[in-house]
Amino acid sequence: MRAAVSVVFIVKDEADRLAPSLASVSWADEVLVADTGSTDGTQELAREAGARVETIPWEGYVATRNRAISLAANDWVLVLDADETVTAELAAEIREAVAGPDGADGFRMSRLSHLGSRPIRHGVWWPDRKLRLGRRSRGFRAEGGHVHEWIEVDGKVRDLSRPLLHHPYRDLADAVRKIVLYARLSALERFERGGRGSVLLLVLRPPLEFLRSYVLKRGFLDGRAGVAVALLHAWYYLLRAGFLLEATERAKLERA
Repeated sequence: MRAAVSVVFIVKDEADRLAPSLASVSWADEVLVADTGSTDGTQELAREAGARVETIPWEGYVATRNRAISLAANDWVLVLDADETVTAELAAEIREAVAGPDGADGFRMSRLSHLGSRPIRHGVWWPDRKLRLGRRSRGFRAEGGHVHEWIEVDGKVRDLSRPLLHHPYRDLADAVRKIVLYARLSALERFERGGRGSVLLLVLRPPLEFLRSYVLKRGFLDGRAGVAVALLHAWYYLLRAGFLLEATERAKLERA
């Protein structure tokens, strides 16, 4: 019997870019769009594309992801975001993998991220391997803190060879918004775990991260896009260090 696959999205106000993602998984046995409160026609677009739509509350990245996974009809689940698409080659590899998993309960895949239309094949954005396909019966779930959740499964994990296509930013304004949000949440998470900010961290970490992406990970081979990725990466660390320092100083004032 052929193994059935559910594809599960978490979305909010993604009508401008969800359609290609949905079209790329039309081969799946179920496409579930878990919507956390869209007002831009996302739900209608998803239904017209043949997806099953469920409205769920936003409870944070981990809890919301797990709620969405729990609503899937099938054991095998592929977790995607609205900025990701599955190529025909990756789709064929996924179907082959679940048909004969060779003892594996989960599968990792690389994400080929794009800056605009340019694929980024070097720097900190590549290969960005993520566990995205797994069996619910083997504990396929999200874990993590305030931001950047990851997926776990209780069993053997294998790698797929074909990449998942990723377009993380609509434009520069979207990049700014997301990087500020993720840096703030990451700083909060670090502070709650006992991390403290410092001027030294604020000054030293960003240039080191730029060099790591652009030089050590050969981001220069991506040309001007490689410079932009390294700058965005360094800016994230500058903001995170700044938010962490702000939280540290605020705590000192509250104790005074």
